[in-house]
Amino acid sequence: MKHTLLILLLLITSTGFSQEEKITSSFSDFTQFDISIPIQGNKNRGDQFADGTTNNNWFLPDGINANIGFGIHYKKVIGLSANTGIGMKLADKLIITPVFANLRIMPKVGEETRLGIDLGLGQSFALGRGNLQGTFQRAKLNLESDGRQLFIEFVSYGINFNNTNQQSISIGIALVSF
Repeated sequence: MKHTLLILLLLITSTGFSQEEKITSSFSDFTQFDISIPIQGNKNRGDQFADGTTNNNWFLPDGINANIGFGIHYKKVIGLSANTGIGMKLADKLIITPVFANLRIMPKVGEETRLGIDLGLGQSFALGRGNLQGTFQRAKLNLESDGRQLFIEFVSYGINFNNTNQQSISIGIALVSF
C-alpha cells in the first residue's frame, strides 16, 4: 500500500510541474530595399522642339537612387535601421553615397495597409569629387501594403557643389521583408 501511494503521489506531482514556459519578444528584424527616381522641374517647359511640338513636361527625371537597410521593429509600427546606398544626380554629374540611421513610424490605416514616415540622419559622401561630404537628412512619406511601399522622399545631402546645396525630391518603390 505504501508503494502504491508513493507511485500515485509521484505521478500526480510530475504532471503538475511539466509546464513549458515560452518567452516571445515583440521585437524582430527587417530588411528594406528601396529604389527611387529624383525629379526636377523642367526649365524648358513651353519651349518649341525642332519638329514643331511643344515641351509640356512639368518634371524630368534626374538620376536614380537605391538604398538598403537592416534593422529591428516593434510590431511593424516603429523601427530603427542602419542604411546605405547610392544616388545619382544627372544635372550636376554627381554620385553620392549616404550612410545613415533611419527611424520608421508606420501605424495601420487599414487591415494590411500602413501609412507613415521614415526619418533618416547620417553622413553623405560624393564619389570622385575629392573630399566632398555633408550631413545627410531624409524624410520619406510611405504607403505600405504586404511588404511593398510607394513613397515620396525629400533628401538633403548636405554637400555644397556648384554653389548649391544638393537636395532632391524622389518618387519610388520599396520592398520590406519582416
